[in-house]
Amino acid sequence: MRYRDERDALRGRVDSLEEQLATARKQLDDHRDDDRAARVEQLERQMADARRVLDQLGRELDAVRGRPRRSLFAPVLAMIAGLGICGAVLGHVLLRPASEAPVDEAPQPVPVPAPLPEPTSMAPEPAPAPPAPAPERPLRTATATWQAAVARATGLPLAAGTRCTVEAELASSGDDIRVPSLQVVCGGKPIYRSSDALNGMSMFSSGVEEDSGAEPGTQVYAISYQDKGSRAGERAEVSLDSTRRAGAVWSDSAPAYRVELTVAYQSPPVAGEPLLDATKMTLRRSAAVTESTGSSPVKAGVRCALRVSPLPRGGKCLTRLACGGRMLYGAGTTGVSECTVEGNRVVRVHDGNTTRDGGDPALDLDLATGRVTVRDEAERGAWSVGVQLDPAEGEGQ
Repeated sequence: MRYRDERDALRGRVDSLEEQLATARKQLDDHRDDDRAARVEQLERQMADARRVLDQLGRELDAVRGRPRRSLFAPVLAMIAGLGICGAVLGHVLLRPASEAPVDEAPQPVPVPAPLPEPTSMAPEPAPAPPAPAPERPLRTATATWQAAVARATGLPLAAGTRCTVEAELASSGDDIRVPSLQVVCGGKPIYRSSDALNGMSMFSSGVEEDSGAEPGTQVYAISYQDKGSRAGERAEVSLDSTRRAGAVWSDSAPAYRVELTVAYQSPPVAGEPLLDATKMTLRRSAAVTESTGSSPVKAGVRCALRVSPLPRGGKCLTRLACGGRMLYGAGTTGVSECTVEGNRVVRVHDGNTTRDGGDPALDLDLATGRVTVRDEAERGAWSVGVQLDPAEGEGQ
Protein backbone atom coordinates (compact mmCIF):
# COMPACT_ATOMS: atom_id res chain seq x y z
CA MET A 1 0.00 0.00 0.00
CA ARG A 2 2.79 2.39 0.79
CA TYR A 3 4.28 1.85 -2.69
CA ARG A 4 0.91 2.53 -4.36
CA ASP A 5 0.43 5.73 -2.31
CA GLU A 6 3.84 7.07 -3.33
CA ARG A 7 3.06 6.43 -6.99
CA ASP A 8 -0.30 8.16 -6.80
CA ALA A 9 1.27 11.16 -5.06
CA LEU A 10 3.90 11.36 -7.79
CA ARG A 11 1.22 11.30 -10.50
CA GLY A 12 -0.67 14.10 -8.72
CA ARG A 13 2.49 16.17 -8.61
CA VAL A 14 2.98 15.71 -12.38
CA ASP A 15 -0.59 16.73 -13.10
CA SER A 16 -0.11 19.86 -10.98
CA LEU A 17 3.03 20.77 -12.88
CA GLU A 18 1.28 20.36 -16.21
CA GLU A 19 -1.43 22.76 -15.07
CA GLN A 20 1.24 25.28 -14.02
CA LEU A 21 2.92 24.97 -17.40
CA ALA A 22 -0.37 25.54 -19.22
CA THR A 23 -0.99 28.66 -17.18
CA ALA A 24 2.58 29.84 -17.85
CA ARG A 25 2.05 29.32 -21.60
CA LYS A 26 -1.05 31.51 -21.50
CA GLN A 27 0.82 34.22 -19.61
CA LEU A 28 3.66 33.95 -22.11
CA ASP A 29 1.26 34.45 -25.03
CA ASP A 30 -0.19 37.52 -23.31
CA HIS A 31 3.27 39.08 -23.16
CA ARG A 32 4.26 38.18 -26.71
CA ASP A 33 4.26 41.82 -27.82
CA ASP A 34 6.12 43.14 -24.79
CA ASP A 35 9.52 44.77 -25.10
CA ARG A 36 11.01 41.91 -23.08
CA ALA A 37 11.48 39.64 -26.13
CA ALA A 38 14.78 38.27 -24.94
CA ARG A 39 13.33 37.26 -21.57
CA VAL A 40 10.31 35.59 -23.24
CA GLU A 41 12.60 33.49 -25.45
CA GLN A 42 14.52 32.36 -22.41
CA LEU A 43 11.30 31.30 -20.66
CA GLU A 44 10.19 29.37 -23.73
CA ARG A 45 13.40 27.39 -23.61
CA GLN A 46 12.87 26.69 -19.92
CA MET A 47 9.30 25.49 -20.60
CA ALA A 48 10.51 23.18 -23.36
CA ASP A 49 13.04 21.69 -20.96
CA ALA A 50 10.29 21.21 -18.36
CA ARG A 51 8.09 19.44 -20.94
CA ARG A 52 10.90 17.01 -21.76
CA VAL A 53 11.35 16.26 -18.08
CA LEU A 54 7.61 15.67 -17.70
CA ASP A 55 7.56 13.30 -20.65
CA GLN A 56 10.50 11.37 -19.22
CA LEU A 57 8.80 11.24 -15.85
CA GLY A 58 5.67 9.79 -17.50
CA ARG A 59 7.70 7.04 -19.09
CA GLU A 60 9.36 6.31 -15.78
CA LEU A 61 5.95 6.06 -14.06
CA ASP A 62 4.58 3.71 -16.72
CA ALA A 63 7.47 1.32 -16.12
CA VAL A 64 7.72 1.77 -12.37
CA ARG A 65 5.95 -1.53 -11.51
CA GLY A 66 8.72 -3.55 -13.01
CA ARG A 67 11.44 -1.76 -11.05
CA PRO A 68 12.60 -2.27 -7.46
CA ARG A 69 11.56 0.36 -4.97
CA ARG A 70 15.19 1.57 -4.61
CA SER A 71 15.28 2.68 -8.30
CA LEU A 72 12.01 4.61 -7.94
CA PHE A 73 13.26 7.18 -5.46
CA ALA A 74 16.72 7.98 -6.89
CA PRO A 75 15.88 9.19 -10.44
CA VAL A 76 12.21 10.10 -9.88
CA LEU A 77 12.73 12.23 -6.79
CA ALA A 78 15.67 14.00 -8.43
CA MET A 79 13.48 14.89 -11.44
CA ILE A 80 10.67 16.09 -9.14
CA ALA A 81 13.12 18.41 -7.41
CA GLY A 82 14.25 19.80 -10.76
CA LEU A 83 10.67 20.32 -11.92
CA GLY A 84 9.81 22.06 -8.67
CA ILE A 85 12.61 24.54 -9.21
CA CYS A 86 11.64 25.18 -12.84
CA GLY A 87 7.96 25.61 -11.97
CA ALA A 88 8.81 28.02 -9.20
CA VAL A 89 10.89 30.18 -11.53
CA LEU A 90 8.20 30.32 -14.21
CA GLY A 91 5.47 31.02 -11.73
CA HIS A 92 7.47 33.79 -10.04
CA VAL A 93 8.34 35.60 -13.29
CA LEU A 94 5.14 35.20 -15.37
CA LEU A 95 2.25 34.69 -12.95
CA ARG A 96 2.85 37.74 -10.69
CA PRO A 97 4.05 41.32 -11.38
CA ALA A 98 7.73 41.96 -10.65
CA SER A 99 6.86 44.72 -8.16
CA GLU A 100 4.49 42.54 -6.07
CA ALA A 101 5.03 39.44 -3.98
CA PRO A 102 1.94 37.70 -2.39
CA VAL A 103 2.25 37.59 1.33
CA ASP A 104 -0.01 34.52 1.77
CA GLU A 105 2.05 32.10 -0.38
CA ALA A 106 4.79 29.86 0.87
CA PRO A 107 8.27 31.02 -0.22
CA GLN A 108 9.39 29.41 -3.48
CA PRO A 109 12.68 27.54 -3.82
CA VAL A 110 15.62 29.64 -4.90
CA PRO A 111 16.72 28.75 -8.46
CA VAL A 112 20.15 27.21 -8.75
CA PRO A 113 22.34 29.23 -11.15
CA ALA A 114 23.98 27.48 -14.05
CA PRO A 115 27.67 26.70 -13.50
CA LEU A 116 30.07 29.36 -14.73
CA PRO A 117 32.33 28.49 -17.66
CA GLU A 118 35.77 27.30 -16.76
CA PRO A 119 38.20 30.26 -16.65
CA THR A 120 40.73 30.30 -19.42
CA SER A 121 44.33 30.19 -18.40
CA MET A 122 45.68 33.61 -19.26
CA ALA A 123 48.59 35.41 -17.71
CA PRO A 124 47.53 38.82 -16.30
CA GLU A 125 48.73 41.83 -18.22
CA PRO A 126 51.65 43.49 -16.48
CA ALA A 127 50.80 46.76 -14.76
CA PRO A 128 52.13 49.82 -16.61
CA ALA A 129 55.35 51.15 -15.22
CA PRO A 130 54.90 54.35 -13.19
CA PRO A 131 56.21 57.51 -14.88
CA ALA A 132 59.75 58.38 -14.01
CA PRO A 133 59.89 61.24 -11.47
CA ALA A 134 61.09 64.56 -12.79
CA PRO A 135 64.72 65.12 -11.86
CA GLU A 136 65.19 67.54 -9.00
CA ARG A 137 66.62 70.85 -10.05
CA PRO A 138 69.79 71.80 -8.23
CA LEU A 139 69.40 74.48 -5.56
CA ARG A 140 71.41 77.65 -6.08
CA THR A 141 72.27 79.85 -3.12
CA ALA A 142 73.78 83.26 -2.54
CA THR A 143 74.27 85.77 0.28
CA ALA A 144 73.27 89.38 -0.34
CA THR A 145 73.75 92.44 1.89
CA TRP A 146 72.00 95.80 1.79
CA GLN A 147 73.38 98.92 3.36
CA ALA A 148 70.99 100.73 5.72
CA ALA A 149 70.95 103.46 8.34
CA VAL A 150 68.84 104.38 11.37
CA ALA A 151 66.29 107.07 10.57
CA ARG A 152 64.89 107.17 14.12
CA ALA A 153 64.87 104.82 17.10
CA THR A 154 63.05 104.48 20.43
CA GLY A 155 63.80 102.01 23.19
CA LEU A 156 67.35 101.31 21.93
CA PRO A 157 70.47 103.51 22.19
CA LEU A 158 70.75 104.03 18.42
CA ALA A 159 71.26 107.57 17.11
CA ALA A 160 69.92 108.68 13.76
CA GLY A 161 72.47 107.87 11.07
CA THR A 162 73.85 104.77 12.82
CA ARG A 163 75.02 102.30 10.20
CA CYS A 164 73.08 99.09 9.74
CA THR A 165 73.21 96.09 7.41
CA VAL A 166 70.51 93.75 6.19
CA GLU A 167 71.94 90.32 5.33
CA ALA A 168 69.90 87.57 3.70
CA GLU A 169 70.54 84.02 2.60
CA LEU A 170 68.91 83.47 -0.81
CA ALA A 171 67.99 80.15 -2.46
CA SER A 172 66.38 79.22 -5.78
CA SER A 173 65.87 76.27 -8.11
CA GLY A 174 65.55 78.65 -11.05
CA ASP A 175 61.94 79.88 -10.94
CA ASP A 176 61.75 82.14 -7.88
CA ILE A 177 63.91 83.13 -4.94
CA ARG A 178 63.26 82.22 -1.31
CA VAL A 179 64.78 83.81 1.79
CA PRO A 180 65.67 81.01 4.28
CA SER A 181 67.18 83.46 6.77
CA LEU A 182 67.64 87.19 7.35
CA GLN A 183 69.11 89.41 10.04
CA VAL A 184 69.33 93.15 10.66
CA VAL A 185 72.37 94.49 12.51
CA CYS A 186 72.67 98.09 13.73
CA GLY A 187 75.64 99.51 15.62
CA GLY A 188 77.25 96.07 15.61
CA LYS A 189 74.31 94.38 17.41
CA PRO A 190 71.50 92.32 15.85
CA ILE A 191 68.05 93.83 16.32
CA TYR A 192 66.25 91.14 14.26
CA ARG A 193 67.17 87.52 13.50
CA SER A 194 64.84 85.08 11.76
CA SER A 195 66.63 82.27 13.61
CA ASP A 196 65.42 83.52 17.03
CA ALA A 197 62.74 81.39 18.66
CA LEU A 198 59.18 82.38 17.81
CA ASN A 199 56.66 82.49 20.62
CA GLY A 200 53.45 83.66 18.98
CA MET A 201 52.20 84.39 15.47
CA SER A 202 54.09 85.06 12.23
CA MET A 203 52.56 86.53 9.09
CA PHE A 204 55.48 85.97 6.74
CA SER A 205 56.12 86.93 3.13
CA SER A 206 59.17 87.68 1.03
CA GLY A 207 60.13 88.61 -2.50
CA VAL A 208 63.47 89.06 -4.24
CA GLU A 209 64.21 90.76 -7.55
CA GLU A 210 67.39 89.68 -9.35
CA ASP A 211 69.10 91.99 -11.87
CA SER A 212 72.34 91.43 -13.72
CA GLY A 213 75.18 93.55 -12.36
CA ALA A 214 77.10 96.13 -14.35
CA GLU A 215 79.98 93.65 -14.65
CA PRO A 216 79.40 90.29 -16.36
CA GLY A 217 79.19 87.40 -13.89
CA THR A 218 77.60 89.53 -11.15
CA GLN A 219 74.05 90.01 -9.92
CA VAL A 220 72.37 92.61 -7.72
CA TYR A 221 69.24 92.07 -5.64
CA ALA A 222 66.26 94.04 -4.30
CA ILE A 223 64.23 92.59 -1.42
CA SER A 224 60.90 92.82 0.37
CA TYR A 225 60.54 90.90 3.64
CA GLN A 226 57.75 90.75 6.23
CA ASP A 227 57.67 88.86 9.54
CA LYS A 228 54.87 90.28 11.68
CA GLY A 229 52.40 89.10 14.31
CA SER A 230 51.61 89.21 18.00
CA ARG A 231 54.38 87.43 19.90
CA ALA A 232 56.54 87.29 22.98
CA GLY A 233 60.11 86.21 23.45
CA GLU A 234 63.30 86.93 21.54
CA ARG A 235 62.18 87.34 17.94
CA ALA A 236 61.30 90.90 16.97
CA GLU A 237 59.04 91.91 14.09
CA VAL A 238 60.31 93.35 10.80
CA SER A 239 59.03 94.97 7.62
CA LEU A 240 61.49 95.79 4.81
CA ASP A 241 61.08 96.93 1.21
CA SER A 242 64.26 98.02 -0.51
CA THR A 243 62.37 99.15 -3.62
CA ARG A 244 60.82 101.79 -1.36
CA ARG A 245 64.14 102.30 0.43
CA ALA A 246 62.50 101.82 3.83
CA GLY A 247 62.22 99.36 6.69
CA ALA A 248 61.37 98.98 10.36
CA VAL A 249 62.20 96.58 13.20
CA TRP A 250 60.24 96.55 16.47
CA SER A 251 59.34 94.53 19.54
CA ASP A 252 56.35 94.91 21.87
CA SER A 253 57.83 92.64 24.52
CA ALA A 254 59.70 94.29 27.37
CA PRO A 255 61.96 96.07 26.82
CA ALA A 256 59.95 97.36 23.84
CA TYR A 257 61.68 99.19 20.99
CA ARG A 258 61.22 100.41 17.42
CA VAL A 259 63.88 101.25 14.83
CA GLU A 260 63.02 102.85 11.48
CA LEU A 261 65.53 102.45 8.66
CA THR A 262 66.51 103.78 5.29
CA VAL A 263 67.61 100.88 3.06
CA ALA A 264 69.55 100.84 -0.21
CA TYR A 265 67.50 99.79 -3.23
CA GLN A 266 69.91 97.08 -4.44
CA SER A 267 72.65 95.02 -2.85
CA PRO A 268 76.27 95.40 -3.91
CA PRO A 269 77.13 93.05 -6.83
CA VAL A 270 77.24 89.36 -5.91
CA ALA A 271 79.64 87.28 -8.03
CA GLY A 272 78.58 83.88 -9.27
CA GLU A 273 75.86 82.14 -11.25
CA PRO A 274 72.44 83.83 -11.39
CA LEU A 275 69.80 82.30 -9.12
CA LEU A 276 67.05 82.70 -11.74
CA ASP A 277 67.00 80.99 -15.12
CA ALA A 278 65.56 84.17 -16.65
CA THR A 279 68.59 86.22 -15.60
CA LYS A 280 70.79 83.95 -17.73
CA MET A 281 69.10 85.43 -20.80
CA THR A 282 70.30 88.95 -19.99
CA LEU A 283 71.06 91.02 -23.06
CA ARG A 284 74.27 93.08 -22.78
CA ARG A 285 75.42 95.48 -25.48
CA SER A 286 77.73 98.42 -25.79
CA ALA A 287 76.39 101.25 -27.91
CA ALA A 288 76.82 104.87 -28.93
CA VAL A 289 74.52 107.90 -29.18
CA THR A 290 74.03 108.70 -32.88
CA GLU A 291 71.64 111.63 -32.61
CA SER A 292 70.31 113.97 -29.93
CA THR A 293 67.49 116.54 -30.16
CA GLY A 294 65.91 119.14 -27.92
CA SER A 295 67.03 119.38 -24.30
CA SER A 296 68.63 115.92 -24.37
CA PRO A 297 70.82 115.14 -21.33
CA VAL A 298 73.49 113.53 -23.59
CA LYS A 299 75.13 114.44 -26.88
CA ALA A 300 75.92 112.50 -30.04
CA GLY A 301 79.06 110.37 -29.85
CA VAL A 302 78.69 109.50 -26.15
CA ARG A 303 79.27 105.81 -25.36
CA CYS A 304 76.50 103.76 -23.72
CA ALA A 305 76.04 100.43 -21.95
CA LEU A 306 72.75 98.52 -22.24
CA ARG A 307 71.58 95.53 -20.23
CA VAL A 308 68.12 93.96 -20.29
CA SER A 309 67.24 91.24 -17.76
CA PRO A 310 64.02 89.22 -18.27
CA LEU A 311 61.92 88.83 -15.12
CA PRO A 312 60.35 85.49 -14.07
CA ARG A 313 56.88 86.91 -14.68
CA GLY A 314 56.37 86.67 -18.44
CA GLY A 315 56.58 89.67 -20.72
CA LYS A 316 58.53 91.97 -18.37
CA CYS A 317 62.18 93.00 -18.27
CA LEU A 318 64.45 95.19 -16.19
CA THR A 319 66.19 97.57 -18.60
CA ARG A 320 69.21 99.78 -17.85
CA LEU A 321 70.67 102.21 -20.40
CA ALA A 322 73.60 104.30 -19.16
CA CYS A 323 75.19 106.88 -21.50
CA GLY A 324 78.13 109.13 -20.65
CA GLY A 325 77.97 108.14 -16.96
CA ARG A 326 74.28 109.04 -16.73
CA MET A 327 71.44 106.53 -16.33
CA LEU A 328 69.30 107.49 -19.30
CA TYR A 329 66.70 104.76 -18.62
CA GLY A 330 66.15 102.63 -15.48
CA ALA A 331 67.39 105.02 -12.81
CA GLY A 332 66.46 104.34 -9.19
CA THR A 333 63.76 101.73 -8.71
CA THR A 334 62.30 102.01 -12.21
CA GLY A 335 63.24 100.29 -15.45
CA VAL A 336 60.49 97.64 -15.66
CA SER A 337 59.10 97.52 -19.18
CA GLU A 338 57.29 95.30 -21.65
CA CYS A 339 59.61 92.99 -23.57
CA THR A 340 59.60 90.06 -25.97
CA VAL A 341 61.85 87.03 -25.54
CA GLU A 342 62.29 84.53 -28.38
CA GLY A 343 64.54 81.50 -28.22
CA ASN A 344 66.07 82.66 -24.91
CA ARG A 345 66.92 86.04 -26.48
CA VAL A 346 65.48 89.46 -25.75
CA VAL A 347 64.40 90.80 -29.15
CA ARG A 348 62.20 93.76 -28.29
CA VAL A 349 61.67 96.23 -25.42
CA HIS A 350 58.92 98.84 -25.37
CA ASP A 351 57.84 101.47 -22.84
CA GLY A 352 55.45 104.05 -24.24
CA ASN A 353 55.11 106.15 -21.04
CA THR A 354 57.27 109.17 -20.32
CA THR A 355 58.65 110.15 -16.90
CA ARG A 356 55.46 112.00 -16.05
CA ASP A 357 53.38 108.80 -16.41
CA GLY A 358 55.77 105.97 -15.61
CA GLY A 359 58.89 107.28 -13.88
CA ASP A 360 61.14 106.69 -16.89
CA PRO A 361 61.48 108.17 -20.36
CA ALA A 362 59.74 106.32 -23.18
CA LEU A 363 61.98 103.69 -24.79
CA ASP A 364 61.86 101.42 -27.82
CA LEU A 365 64.49 98.74 -28.59
CA ASP A 366 64.50 96.57 -31.71
CA LEU A 367 67.31 94.03 -31.65
CA ALA A 368 66.86 93.19 -35.34
CA THR A 369 67.94 96.72 -36.34
CA GLY A 370 70.09 97.33 -33.25
CA ARG A 371 68.28 100.62 -32.76
CA VAL A 372 67.24 102.20 -29.43
CA THR A 373 65.14 105.36 -29.21
CA VAL A 374 64.63 107.24 -25.94
CA ARG A 375 62.37 110.28 -25.60
CA ASP A 376 60.88 112.35 -22.79
CA GLU A 377 59.13 115.59 -21.89
CA ALA A 378 61.05 117.79 -19.44
CA GLU A 379 60.50 121.23 -18.01
CA ARG A 380 62.83 122.61 -20.62
CA GLY A 381 60.94 120.88 -23.43
CA ALA A 382 60.77 117.55 -25.23
CA TRP A 383 63.91 115.66 -26.21
CA SER A 384 64.93 112.43 -27.89
CA VAL A 385 68.08 110.34 -28.22
CA GLY A 386 68.95 107.77 -30.90
CA VAL A 387 71.33 104.97 -29.90
CA GLN A 388 72.94 102.35 -32.15
CA LEU A 389 74.04 99.03 -30.62
CA ASP A 390 77.50 97.65 -31.34
CA PRO A 391 77.83 94.20 -32.92
CA ALA A 392 76.68 91.19 -30.92
CA GLU A 393 79.89 90.60 -28.97
CA GLY A 394 79.06 90.61 -25.26
CA GLU A 395 75.42 89.53 -25.67
CA GLY A 396 74.18 87.17 -22.93
CA GLN A 397 76.20 85.70 -20.13
